[in-house]
Amino acid sequence: MRTQLSGSIHKNENKNKFNRTTTMKCILISSHGTNIDELVSLSLDYPAPARKKGEVLIRVKACALAPGDVRVMKGDCDFFQNPRAFPYIPGGDVSGIVEEADSNSRFNQGDPVMAMFELPRPLNGLAEYVCVKEKLVE
Repeated sequence: MRTQLSGSIHKNENKNKFNRTTTMKCILISSHGTNIDELVSLSLDYPAPARKKGEVLIRVKACALAPGDVRVMKGDCDFFQNPRAFPYIPGGDVSGIVEEADSNSRFNQGDPVMAMFELPRPLNGLAEYVCVKEKLVE
């Protein structure tokens, strides 16, 4: 069996299955506020997302930050947009590469994709990996 290392994921011959490590790098926001130096940190060992049925695991290559992300960081947003808990990973729309999908998915390992978040909460896009409902992936 041919195994190729890509980031922290080991590819195998099954077209949509991977042997993943349990951690990833990401940007974390620790609380609401205006001083970015106090709010933002880089985590090198944050728990990687576990894909559920109907989701696509994407290795993130780019992530969009919007004015809404800044409002959430500052605490200037309504209840529904607030993070469920701190710390949280900011970031909405992402582009990247499919790492894992259901066997009957329209996506295959290695497909380039983009995904948009579903209101009211973003996708946690400022991370190495993100799981997204397949209906939100193009």
